[in-house]
Amino acid sequence: MTVCSRIPQALVVLVTATSLLSSQVLLSAAQVPASARATDVALSATGTLAGAVVDTRGHARGKTAVEVRRGRRLVARALTDVNGRYAIDNLPGGLYQVRVDGTETLVRAWAAGTAPRTAAKQLPVIADALIVRGQDDPPAATAEPDSEGLFSRSAISSGLVTALIVGGVVGTILIIDKLDDDAEDDDTPPASP
Repeated sequence: MTVCSRIPQALVVLVTATSLLSSQVLLSAAQVPASARATDVALSATGTLAGAVVDTRGHARGKTAVEVRRGRRLVARALTDVNGRYAIDNLPGGLYQVRVDGTETLVRAWAAGTAPRTAAKQLPVIADALIVRGQDDPPAATAEPDSEGLFSRSAISSGLVTALIVGGVVGTILIIDKLDDDAEDDDTPPASP
């Protein structure tokens, strides 16, 4: 096998891998709702994100789990005290999702001294456990997709995945066809004298 024939094979592998991997990256971005707005919060000098969790009536939610996530990765978890207050230390600035029960808040955390003037000093979270009566369907906003990644139910992501996979397959077929044509040209016997 010559070096020239190995290059197209490497190209086939590269195109296929790129199309499959890029679909996962694009799907993760497509799953964030376009209407989600980040709340600007200034972290303390030690990188502490602090706030309080209350219910819709304004009552403190003690002993409630507060999760801080970056994408799918859990960064930190804390329990609120009896007054509903929490503090999560050593966070670098960045974009996070703060989850309490069924409530998720998108937070743009700013390192000390870098926050805009409008940034809050603390992050209040209003959360109530979802109450579903027997005759009611759960609200659409709280419905979780059946699966993550490549096979999620999002119309945008499924169309994007389909386009990327079809493009990868068509590109692979064209390259393999070109390889077969080149291989047939190399198999012709030399002319006799």
